[in-house]
Amino acid sequence: MVRHHRANQVPRLSVLDDYYKARNTGIMNGRRRKDDDKADYRAAHNFAKLFSQFDTGYLTGNPLKIEVGEEAKKEKELIDDFNQRNDIDALNSEIALDISKYGRAYELQYRNVDDENKISLSNVFETFVVYDTTVERKEILAVRCVDAAPGINDKVLVIAYTDTQIVYFSEVSFSTLELKENKREDHKYKEVPITEYSSNRFRMGFYEDCLTLIDLYDNAQSDTANYMTDLNDALLVISGDFDSSTMTIDKEANTLLLESGQDMSGAKTSIDARYMYKQYDVAGAEAYKSRIANDMHEIVNVPNLTDVNFAGNQSGKAMEYKLFGFMQGMSVKQRLFTKSLERRYSLLMNIEHSATGKAYKRLNGFSVIFTPNLPKAVQEELAMLIDAGAEFSQETLLSLASFVDSYSNEKDRIKKENQPSGDANGGYDFENEANTLLTPEGAKTINEVSLNGAQIDSILKIVMNVARGELPYSSAMAILTFSYPFDETKAEAILGGAGETFVIDTPESVSSNDKL
Repeated sequence: MVRHHRANQVPRLSVLDDYYKARNTGIMNGRRRKDDDKADYRAAHNFAKLFSQFDTGYLTGNPLKIEVGEEAKKEKELIDDFNQRNDIDALNSEIALDISKYGRAYELQYRNVDDENKISLSNVFETFVVYDTTVERKEILAVRCVDAAPGINDKVLVIAYTDTQIVYFSEVSFSTLELKENKREDHKYKEVPITEYSSNRFRMGFYEDCLTLIDLYDNAQSDTANYMTDLNDALLVISGDFDSSTMTIDKEANTLLLESGQDMSGAKTSIDARYMYKQYDVAGAEAYKSRIANDMHEIVNVPNLTDVNFAGNQSGKAMEYKLFGFMQGMSVKQRLFTKSLERRYSLLMNIEHSATGKAYKRLNGFSVIFTPNLPKAVQEELAMLIDAGAEFSQETLLSLASFVDSYSNEKDRIKKENQPSGDANGGYDFENEANTLLTPEGAKTINEVSLNGAQIDSILKIVMNVARGELPYSSAMAILTFSYPFDETKAEAILGGAGETFVIDTPESVSSNDKL
Protein backbone atom coordinates (compact mmCIF):
# COMPACT_ATOMS: atom_id res chain seq x y z
CA MET A 1 0.00 0.00 0.00
CA VAL A 2 2.82 2.39 0.81
CA ARG A 3 4.50 1.66 -2.52
CA HIS A 4 1.22 2.11 -4.38
CA HIS A 5 0.64 5.48 -2.75
CA ARG A 6 4.15 6.71 -3.59
CA ALA A 7 4.04 5.33 -7.15
CA ASN A 8 0.48 6.23 -8.18
CA GLN A 9 -0.87 8.99 -5.95
CA VAL A 10 2.11 11.18 -5.12
CA PRO A 11 3.06 11.94 -8.78
CA ARG A 12 -0.49 13.12 -9.51
CA LEU A 13 -0.58 15.22 -6.35
CA SER A 14 2.80 16.73 -7.27
CA VAL A 15 1.50 17.87 -10.66
CA LEU A 16 -1.54 19.52 -9.04
CA ASP A 17 0.72 21.22 -6.50
CA ASP A 18 3.04 22.47 -9.27
CA TYR A 19 0.15 24.10 -11.14
CA TYR A 20 -1.01 25.81 -7.95
CA LYS A 21 2.50 27.25 -7.49
CA ALA A 22 2.79 28.37 -11.15
CA ARG A 23 5.29 25.65 -12.00
CA ASN A 24 3.10 24.40 -14.82
CA THR A 25 4.66 21.20 -16.12
CA GLY A 26 3.15 21.52 -19.59
CA ILE A 27 5.06 24.71 -20.41
CA MET A 28 8.12 24.21 -18.22
CA ASN A 29 9.18 20.79 -19.47
CA GLY A 30 10.53 19.80 -22.89
CA ARG A 31 12.03 21.68 -25.84
CA ARG A 32 9.79 24.23 -27.54
CA ARG A 33 12.00 26.04 -30.09
CA LYS A 34 14.00 24.38 -32.86
CA ASP A 35 16.55 27.17 -33.20
CA ASP A 36 18.75 27.90 -30.23
CA ASP A 37 19.11 31.54 -31.27
CA LYS A 38 15.38 32.20 -31.01
CA ALA A 39 13.57 33.46 -27.90
CA ASP A 40 12.16 30.76 -25.66
CA TYR A 41 10.05 32.44 -23.01
CA ARG A 42 7.84 30.15 -20.93
CA ALA A 43 5.05 32.02 -19.20
CA ALA A 44 3.23 29.98 -16.56
CA HIS A 45 -0.17 31.38 -15.60
CA ASN A 46 -1.48 30.73 -12.12
CA PHE A 47 -5.10 29.96 -12.98
CA ALA A 48 -5.02 27.03 -10.55
CA LYS A 49 -4.35 29.36 -7.61
CA LEU A 50 -7.01 31.79 -8.82
CA PHE A 51 -9.65 29.06 -8.96
CA SER A 52 -8.65 27.48 -5.63
CA GLN A 53 -8.66 30.78 -3.77
CA PHE A 54 -12.18 31.50 -5.01
CA ASP A 55 -13.33 28.01 -4.05
CA THR A 56 -11.67 28.07 -0.62
CA GLY A 57 -12.79 31.60 0.19
CA TYR A 58 -16.40 30.81 -0.65
CA LEU A 59 -16.39 27.73 1.59
CA THR A 60 -14.42 28.91 4.64
CA GLY A 61 -13.83 32.65 4.12
CA ASN A 62 -16.43 33.23 6.81
CA PRO A 63 -15.97 31.05 9.92
CA LEU A 64 -18.11 27.92 10.08
CA LYS A 65 -20.72 27.74 12.83
CA ILE A 66 -21.18 24.44 14.64
CA GLU A 67 -24.63 23.80 16.11
CA VAL A 68 -25.82 20.94 18.34
CA GLY A 69 -29.11 20.12 20.02
CA GLU A 70 -30.30 22.04 23.07
CA GLU A 71 -29.82 18.96 25.24
CA ALA A 72 -26.10 18.85 24.33
CA LYS A 73 -25.00 22.04 26.10
CA LYS A 74 -21.99 20.40 27.75
CA GLU A 75 -20.85 18.99 24.43
CA LYS A 76 -21.23 22.43 22.83
CA GLU A 77 -19.01 23.96 25.51
CA LEU A 78 -16.44 21.24 24.92
CA ILE A 79 -16.51 21.85 21.16
CA ASP A 80 -16.14 25.61 21.59
CA ASP A 81 -13.15 25.17 23.89
CA PHE A 82 -11.58 22.66 21.49
CA ASN A 83 -12.06 25.02 18.54
CA GLN A 84 -10.54 27.95 20.39
CA ARG A 85 -7.48 26.03 21.56
CA ASN A 86 -6.76 24.71 18.06
CA ASP A 87 -7.48 27.87 16.01
CA ILE A 88 -10.05 25.80 14.18
CA ASP A 89 -10.98 28.48 11.62
CA ALA A 90 -7.43 28.49 10.27
CA LEU A 91 -7.40 24.69 10.17
CA ASN A 92 -10.71 24.61 8.30
CA SER A 93 -9.28 26.97 5.68
CA GLU A 94 -6.18 24.82 5.25
CA ILE A 95 -8.32 21.71 4.85
CA ALA A 96 -10.54 23.49 2.32
CA LEU A 97 -7.46 24.53 0.34
CA ASP A 98 -6.12 20.96 0.23
CA ILE A 99 -9.54 19.72 -0.87
CA SER A 100 -9.58 22.29 -3.65
CA LYS A 101 -6.03 21.49 -4.79
CA TYR A 102 -5.88 17.73 -4.42
CA GLY A 103 -9.50 16.62 -4.02
CA ARG A 104 -8.68 15.31 -0.53
CA ALA A 105 -7.38 16.43 2.85
CA TYR A 106 -6.45 14.77 6.14
CA GLU A 107 -6.40 15.80 9.79
CA LEU A 108 -4.92 13.99 12.79
CA GLN A 109 -6.25 14.17 16.35
CA TYR A 110 -3.96 13.46 19.28
CA ARG A 111 -3.21 14.30 22.90
CA ASN A 112 -0.17 16.49 23.48
CA VAL A 113 2.28 16.38 26.38
CA ASP A 114 0.00 18.67 28.39
CA ASP A 115 -2.84 16.15 27.97
CA GLU A 116 -4.80 18.52 25.74
CA ASN A 117 -6.93 17.53 22.76
CA LYS A 118 -5.09 18.74 19.66
CA ILE A 119 -5.70 18.49 15.94
CA SER A 120 -3.41 19.20 12.99
CA LEU A 121 -3.39 19.02 9.22
CA SER A 122 -1.76 15.88 7.83
CA ASN A 123 0.19 16.16 4.57
CA VAL A 124 -1.62 14.56 1.61
CA PHE A 125 1.75 13.47 0.20
CA GLU A 126 2.36 11.41 3.34
CA THR A 127 -1.11 10.17 4.30
CA PHE A 128 -3.66 7.70 3.04
CA VAL A 129 -6.64 5.88 4.54
CA VAL A 130 -7.75 2.26 4.07
CA TYR A 131 -11.45 1.39 4.12
CA ASP A 132 -13.23 -1.93 4.53
CA THR A 133 -15.05 -3.64 1.67
CA THR A 134 -18.58 -2.93 2.90
CA VAL A 135 -20.84 -0.41 1.21
CA GLU A 136 -20.51 1.81 4.29
CA ARG A 137 -16.76 2.18 3.65
CA LYS A 138 -15.63 2.37 7.27
CA GLU A 139 -12.09 3.44 8.06
CA ILE A 140 -10.02 0.52 9.33
CA LEU A 141 -6.49 1.91 8.94
CA ALA A 142 -4.63 5.14 8.25
CA VAL A 143 -0.95 5.37 7.33
CA ARG A 144 1.56 8.20 7.42
CA CYS A 145 4.78 7.65 5.45
CA VAL A 146 7.13 10.49 6.37
CA ASP A 147 10.59 11.21 4.98
CA ALA A 148 13.10 10.50 7.73
CA ALA A 149 15.21 13.54 6.82
CA PRO A 150 14.64 16.53 4.53
CA GLY A 151 15.95 15.92 1.03
CA ILE A 152 16.54 12.22 1.65
CA ASN A 153 13.59 10.49 0.00
CA ASP A 154 14.95 6.97 0.38
CA LYS A 155 14.69 6.87 4.18
CA VAL A 156 11.13 6.87 5.51
CA LEU A 157 9.26 6.46 8.78
CA VAL A 158 5.95 4.62 8.60
CA ILE A 159 3.23 5.09 11.24
CA ALA A 160 -0.03 3.13 11.18
CA TYR A 161 -3.22 4.14 13.01
CA THR A 162 -5.99 1.70 13.92
CA ASP A 163 -9.12 2.18 16.00
CA THR A 164 -7.26 1.22 19.19
CA GLN A 165 -3.51 1.61 18.61
CA ILE A 166 -0.74 3.60 16.94
CA VAL A 167 2.00 1.38 15.48
CA TYR A 168 5.44 2.89 14.87
CA PHE A 169 7.87 1.21 12.47
CA SER A 170 11.63 1.65 12.43
CA GLU A 171 13.29 3.90 9.87
CA VAL A 172 13.63 1.94 6.65
CA SER A 173 14.90 2.38 3.11
CA PHE A 174 12.03 2.94 0.70
CA SER A 175 13.74 0.83 -1.95
CA THR A 176 13.49 -2.27 0.25
CA LEU A 177 10.59 -1.22 2.52
CA GLU A 178 10.97 -4.10 4.94
CA LEU A 179 8.90 -2.81 7.83
CA LYS A 180 9.97 -3.68 11.34
CA GLU A 181 7.75 -2.74 14.23
CA ASN A 182 9.36 -0.43 16.74
CA LYS A 183 6.63 0.20 19.33
CA ARG A 184 2.89 0.43 19.90
CA GLU A 185 0.77 2.93 21.76
CA ASP A 186 -2.86 2.61 22.79
CA HIS A 187 -5.31 5.43 22.23
CA LYS A 188 -8.91 5.91 23.35
CA TYR A 189 -10.50 7.50 20.29
CA LYS A 190 -12.27 4.18 19.56
CA GLU A 191 -11.92 5.00 15.85
CA VAL A 192 -9.03 5.72 13.50
CA PRO A 193 -7.87 9.20 14.65
CA ILE A 194 -7.20 10.41 11.10
CA THR A 195 -10.19 11.89 9.25
CA GLU A 196 -10.29 12.17 5.47
CA TYR A 197 -12.06 14.99 3.65
CA SER A 198 -12.95 14.80 -0.04
CA SER A 199 -14.32 17.19 -2.64
CA ASN A 200 -16.49 14.61 -4.41
CA ARG A 201 -16.77 10.86 -4.83
CA PHE A 202 -13.92 10.90 -7.37
CA ARG A 203 -11.60 12.99 -5.15
CA MET A 204 -10.69 15.25 -8.06
CA GLY A 205 -9.03 18.62 -7.56
CA PHE A 206 -11.07 21.72 -8.31
CA TYR A 207 -8.96 22.67 -11.34
CA GLU A 208 -7.74 19.20 -12.29
CA ASP A 209 -9.94 18.81 -15.37
CA CYS A 210 -8.75 22.03 -17.00
CA LEU A 211 -4.97 21.51 -16.80
CA THR A 212 -4.77 21.03 -20.58
CA LEU A 213 -6.49 24.37 -21.14
CA ILE A 214 -4.00 26.04 -18.81
CA ASP A 215 -1.24 24.52 -20.97
CA LEU A 216 -2.87 25.93 -24.12
CA TYR A 217 -3.05 29.40 -22.59
CA ASP A 218 0.57 29.19 -21.42
CA ASN A 219 1.73 28.22 -24.91
CA ALA A 220 -0.29 30.97 -26.58
CA GLN A 221 1.08 33.68 -24.30
CA SER A 222 4.62 32.32 -24.54
CA ASP A 223 4.48 32.24 -28.34
CA THR A 224 3.27 35.84 -28.35
CA ALA A 225 6.16 36.89 -26.10
CA ASN A 226 8.65 34.99 -28.27
CA TYR A 227 7.28 36.67 -31.40
CA MET A 228 7.55 40.14 -29.88
CA THR A 229 11.16 39.40 -28.92
CA ASP A 230 12.11 37.92 -32.28
CA LEU A 231 10.50 40.90 -34.02
CA ASN A 232 13.36 43.02 -32.73
CA ASP A 233 15.66 40.73 -34.75
CA ALA A 234 13.86 41.38 -38.05
CA LEU A 235 15.79 40.49 -41.23
CA LEU A 236 17.33 43.46 -43.11
CA VAL A 237 17.02 42.90 -46.88
CA ILE A 238 19.30 44.95 -49.17
CA SER A 239 18.83 44.56 -52.90
CA GLY A 240 20.66 46.51 -55.56
CA ASP A 241 23.62 46.74 -57.98
CA PHE A 242 26.49 45.14 -56.07
CA ASP A 243 28.53 41.99 -56.19
CA SER A 244 27.34 39.73 -53.41
CA SER A 245 30.40 37.50 -53.75
CA THR A 246 32.51 40.27 -52.30
CA MET A 247 30.14 40.81 -49.38
CA THR A 248 30.48 39.06 -46.03
CA ILE A 249 27.14 37.76 -44.77
CA ASP A 250 26.87 37.85 -41.00
CA LYS A 251 24.03 35.60 -39.91
CA GLU A 252 23.94 37.14 -36.46
CA ALA A 253 23.36 40.55 -38.05
CA ASN A 254 20.16 39.22 -39.63
CA THR A 255 21.06 40.64 -43.05
CA LEU A 256 20.01 39.25 -46.43
CA LEU A 257 21.78 40.52 -49.59
CA LEU A 258 20.02 40.31 -52.97
CA GLU A 259 21.80 41.34 -56.20
CA SER A 260 19.98 43.66 -58.55
CA GLY A 261 18.82 42.21 -61.82
CA GLN A 262 16.77 43.18 -64.81
CA ASP A 263 13.05 43.42 -65.12
CA MET A 264 11.06 42.12 -68.10
CA SER A 265 11.76 45.25 -70.15
CA GLY A 266 15.51 44.91 -69.70
CA ALA A 267 15.85 47.76 -67.24
CA LYS A 268 17.91 47.26 -64.10
CA THR A 269 16.05 46.94 -60.85
CA SER A 270 16.55 49.69 -58.30
CA ILE A 271 18.45 49.41 -55.06
CA ASP A 272 16.19 48.80 -52.08
CA ALA A 273 16.52 48.13 -48.36
CA ARG A 274 13.70 46.90 -46.11
CA TYR A 275 13.00 44.74 -43.08
CA MET A 276 11.31 41.36 -43.32
CA TYR A 277 9.44 39.92 -40.36
CA LYS A 278 6.62 37.51 -39.68
CA GLN A 279 3.19 39.10 -39.71
CA TYR A 280 1.24 38.88 -36.46
CA ASP A 281 -2.54 38.46 -36.43
CA VAL A 282 -3.27 40.50 -33.31
CA ALA A 283 -7.06 40.15 -33.37
CA GLY A 284 -6.96 36.42 -34.07
CA ALA A 285 -4.37 35.67 -31.38
CA GLU A 286 -6.19 37.69 -28.71
CA ALA A 287 -9.53 36.09 -29.59
CA TYR A 288 -7.91 32.66 -29.30
CA LYS A 289 -6.54 33.40 -25.82
CA SER A 290 -9.83 34.91 -24.67
CA ARG A 291 -11.68 31.82 -25.84
CA ILE A 292 -9.34 29.56 -23.86
CA ALA A 293 -9.69 31.69 -20.72
CA ASN A 294 -13.48 31.69 -20.99
CA ASP A 295 -13.51 27.92 -21.49
CA MET A 296 -11.48 27.44 -18.30
CA HIS A 297 -13.87 29.57 -16.25
CA GLU A 298 -16.82 27.73 -17.74
CA ILE A 299 -15.40 24.30 -16.89
CA VAL A 300 -14.63 25.13 -13.24
CA ASN A 301 -17.82 27.23 -12.92
CA VAL A 302 -15.97 30.27 -11.59
CA PRO A 303 -17.14 33.60 -13.06
CA ASN A 304 -14.58 35.60 -14.99
CA LEU A 305 -14.43 38.83 -13.01
CA THR A 306 -12.64 40.59 -15.90
CA ASP A 307 -15.51 39.86 -18.29
CA VAL A 308 -17.16 43.11 -19.39
CA ASN A 309 -20.56 41.43 -19.34
CA PHE A 310 -20.03 40.39 -15.72
CA ALA A 311 -18.73 43.80 -14.66
CA GLY A 312 -21.87 45.45 -15.99
CA ASN A 313 -24.12 43.36 -13.71
CA GLN A 314 -23.13 44.10 -10.13
CA SER A 315 -26.42 43.35 -8.39
CA GLY A 316 -26.66 40.52 -5.91
CA LYS A 317 -29.13 38.61 -8.08
CA ALA A 318 -26.85 38.84 -11.14
CA MET A 319 -24.00 37.47 -9.02
CA GLU A 320 -26.16 34.52 -7.95
CA TYR A 321 -26.97 33.60 -11.55
CA LYS A 322 -23.30 33.74 -12.48
CA LEU A 323 -22.52 31.40 -9.59
CA PHE A 324 -25.38 28.97 -10.20
CA GLY A 325 -23.19 26.21 -11.64
CA PHE A 326 -20.49 26.76 -9.02
CA MET A 327 -22.99 26.46 -6.17
CA GLN A 328 -24.22 23.09 -7.44
CA GLY A 329 -20.77 21.60 -6.96
CA MET A 330 -20.32 23.51 -3.70
CA SER A 331 -23.46 21.92 -2.23
CA VAL A 332 -21.87 18.47 -2.72
CA LYS A 333 -18.63 19.65 -1.14
CA GLN A 334 -20.46 21.13 1.86
CA ARG A 335 -22.32 17.87 2.52
CA LEU A 336 -19.07 15.88 2.48
CA PHE A 337 -17.36 18.54 4.60
CA THR A 338 -20.16 18.34 7.17
CA LYS A 339 -19.88 14.56 7.30
CA SER A 340 -16.15 14.75 8.03
CA LEU A 341 -16.65 17.49 10.62
CA GLU A 342 -19.19 15.33 12.42
CA ARG A 343 -16.58 12.57 12.56
CA ARG A 344 -14.03 15.07 13.91
CA TYR A 345 -16.22 16.00 16.85
CA SER A 346 -17.34 12.41 17.41
CA LEU A 347 -13.67 11.54 17.94
CA LEU A 348 -13.47 14.38 20.44
CA MET A 349 -16.53 13.10 22.28
CA ASN A 350 -15.15 9.55 22.25
CA ILE A 351 -11.95 10.46 24.04
CA GLU A 352 -13.78 12.72 26.50
CA HIS A 353 -16.23 9.94 27.32
CA SER A 354 -13.58 7.21 27.39
CA ALA A 355 -13.98 6.89 31.14
CA THR A 356 -17.44 5.39 30.63
CA GLY A 357 -16.15 2.75 28.26
CA LYS A 358 -18.82 3.57 25.67
CA ALA A 359 -18.29 5.29 22.35
CA TYR A 360 -20.14 8.53 21.87
CA LYS A 361 -21.70 7.60 18.56
CA ARG A 362 -23.40 10.77 17.42
CA LEU A 363 -23.92 14.37 18.44
CA ASN A 364 -27.65 15.03 18.58
CA GLY A 365 -28.76 17.88 16.37
CA PHE A 366 -25.29 18.34 14.86
CA SER A 367 -25.22 20.77 11.95
CA VAL A 368 -22.79 23.11 10.25
CA ILE A 369 -23.78 26.56 9.03
CA PHE A 370 -21.81 27.72 5.99
CA THR A 371 -21.88 31.44 5.26
CA PRO A 372 -20.79 32.14 1.66
CA ASN A 373 -18.04 34.73 1.48
CA LEU A 374 -19.59 36.89 -1.24
CA PRO A 375 -20.29 40.62 -1.59
CA LYS A 376 -23.80 41.48 -0.47
CA ALA A 377 -26.13 44.02 -2.08
CA VAL A 378 -27.25 45.26 1.35
CA GLN A 379 -28.56 48.59 0.07
CA GLU A 380 -30.87 46.93 -2.45
CA GLU A 381 -32.14 44.41 0.08
CA LEU A 382 -32.66 47.03 2.79
CA ALA A 383 -34.53 49.38 0.46
CA MET A 384 -36.77 46.54 -0.72
CA LEU A 385 -37.64 45.49 2.84
CA ILE A 386 -38.35 49.06 4.00
CA ASP A 387 -40.59 49.64 0.99
CA ALA A 388 -42.46 46.47 1.95
CA GLY A 389 -43.08 47.88 5.43
CA ALA A 390 -40.40 46.04 7.40
CA GLU A 391 -39.20 47.60 10.65
CA PHE A 392 -35.61 47.49 11.91
CA SER A 393 -34.07 48.30 15.24
CA GLN A 394 -31.24 50.79 15.55
CA GLU A 395 -28.93 47.93 16.53
CA THR A 396 -29.69 46.06 13.31
CA LEU A 397 -29.10 49.13 11.16
CA LEU A 398 -25.79 49.94 12.82
CA SER A 399 -24.63 46.33 12.56
CA LEU A 400 -24.79 46.66 8.76
CA ALA A 401 -22.20 49.45 8.79
CA SER A 402 -18.70 48.16 8.12
CA PHE A 403 -17.12 50.92 10.21
CA VAL A 404 -19.15 50.15 13.37
CA ASP A 405 -17.51 47.38 15.39
CA SER A 406 -20.12 47.12 18.15
CA TYR A 407 -23.58 48.59 18.62
CA SER A 408 -23.19 48.91 22.39
CA ASN A 409 -19.83 50.67 22.00
CA GLU A 410 -21.25 53.02 19.39
CA LYS A 411 -24.23 53.80 21.60
CA ASP A 412 -21.92 54.64 24.49
CA ARG A 413 -19.83 56.91 22.24
CA ILE A 414 -22.92 58.81 21.10
CA LYS A 415 -24.04 59.36 24.69
CA LYS A 416 -20.55 60.46 25.69
CA GLU A 417 -20.28 62.96 22.84
CA ASN A 418 -23.68 64.42 23.68
CA GLN A 419 -22.69 64.98 27.31
CA PRO A 420 -21.34 68.51 28.04
CA SER A 421 -17.89 68.47 29.59
CA GLY A 422 -17.67 69.23 33.28
CA ASP A 423 -21.32 68.35 34.03
CA ALA A 424 -21.38 65.88 36.86
CA ASN A 425 -24.96 64.94 36.03
CA GLY A 426 -23.95 63.74 32.55
CA GLY A 427 -25.86 66.48 30.69
CA TYR A 428 -29.31 65.67 32.13
CA ASP A 429 -31.62 68.05 33.94
CA PHE A 430 -33.00 65.54 36.39
CA GLU A 431 -35.53 68.01 37.76
CA ASN A 432 -37.27 68.12 34.40
CA GLU A 433 -35.79 65.13 32.60
CA ALA A 434 -38.84 64.38 30.46
CA ASN A 435 -38.58 67.75 28.72
CA THR A 436 -34.80 68.01 28.24
CA LEU A 437 -32.47 67.02 25.44
CA LEU A 438 -28.81 66.07 25.37
CA THR A 439 -26.96 68.76 23.44
CA PRO A 440 -23.34 69.93 23.38
CA GLU A 441 -24.48 73.26 24.83
CA GLY A 442 -26.14 71.67 27.85
CA ALA A 443 -29.56 70.43 28.87
CA LYS A 444 -32.31 72.30 27.04
CA THR A 445 -36.02 71.82 26.68
CA ILE A 446 -37.45 70.76 23.36
CA ASN A 447 -38.55 74.32 22.63
CA GLU A 448 -35.05 75.63 23.40
CA VAL A 449 -33.15 73.34 21.03
CA SER A 450 -31.70 75.31 18.14
CA LEU A 451 -32.79 73.71 14.86
CA ASN A 452 -32.56 75.25 11.44
CA GLY A 453 -35.54 75.57 9.13
CA ALA A 454 -34.66 72.50 7.08
CA GLN A 455 -34.38 70.33 10.21
CA ILE A 456 -37.71 71.55 11.56
CA ASP A 457 -39.35 70.92 8.19
CA SER A 458 -37.91 67.39 8.09
CA ILE A 459 -39.14 66.62 11.62
CA LEU A 460 -42.64 67.84 10.74
CA LYS A 461 -42.66 65.61 7.66
CA ILE A 462 -41.59 62.64 9.80
CA VAL A 463 -44.46 63.25 12.23
CA MET A 464 -46.96 63.69 9.39
CA ASN A 465 -45.81 60.54 7.60
CA VAL A 466 -46.17 58.53 10.80
CA ALA A 467 -49.64 59.98 11.32
CA ARG A 468 -50.57 59.05 7.74
CA GLY A 469 -49.28 55.51 8.26
CA GLU A 470 -46.64 55.94 5.56
CA LEU A 471 -43.64 55.57 7.90
CA PRO A 472 -43.34 52.91 10.63
CA TYR A 473 -43.18 54.33 14.14
CA SER A 474 -39.98 52.41 14.94
CA SER A 475 -38.27 53.76 11.81
CA ALA A 476 -39.21 57.31 12.77
CA MET A 477 -37.79 56.74 16.26
CA ALA A 478 -34.55 55.45 14.74
CA ILE A 479 -34.25 58.52 12.50
CA LEU A 480 -34.91 61.00 15.31
CA THR A 481 -32.50 59.40 17.77
CA PHE A 482 -29.69 58.89 15.28
CA SER A 483 -29.91 61.97 13.03
CA TYR A 484 -31.05 64.56 15.60
CA PRO A 485 -29.97 65.46 19.17
CA PHE A 486 -32.88 63.53 20.71
CA ASP A 487 -32.85 60.50 22.96
CA GLU A 488 -35.70 57.97 22.91
CA THR A 489 -37.76 59.85 25.51
CA LYS A 490 -37.59 63.12 23.57
CA ALA A 491 -38.26 61.38 20.27
CA GLU A 492 -41.41 59.85 21.75
CA ALA A 493 -42.45 63.28 23.00
CA ILE A 494 -42.04 64.72 19.50
CA LEU A 495 -44.00 61.95 17.83
CA GLY A 496 -46.66 62.00 20.53
CA GLY A 497 -49.53 59.75 19.51
CA ALA A 498 -48.75 59.98 15.80
CA GLY A 499 -50.11 56.94 14.03
CA GLU A 500 -52.23 55.93 17.05
CA THR A 501 -54.28 58.70 18.71
CA PHE A 502 -53.09 61.25 16.16
CA VAL A 503 -53.93 60.07 12.63
CA ILE A 504 -54.10 62.00 9.35
CA ASP A 505 -56.16 60.58 6.51
CA THR A 506 -54.09 60.73 3.32
CA PRO A 507 -55.99 62.62 0.59
CA GLU A 508 -55.16 62.02 -3.03
CA SER A 509 -54.13 65.66 -3.39
CA VAL A 510 -51.18 65.33 -1.00
CA SER A 511 -47.98 66.16 -2.87
CA SER A 512 -45.23 63.55 -2.94
CA ASN A 513 -42.84 66.25 -1.76
CA ASP A 514 -44.59 66.21 1.63
CA LYS A 515 -43.67 62.57 2.09
CA LEU A 516 -40.37 61.49 3.60
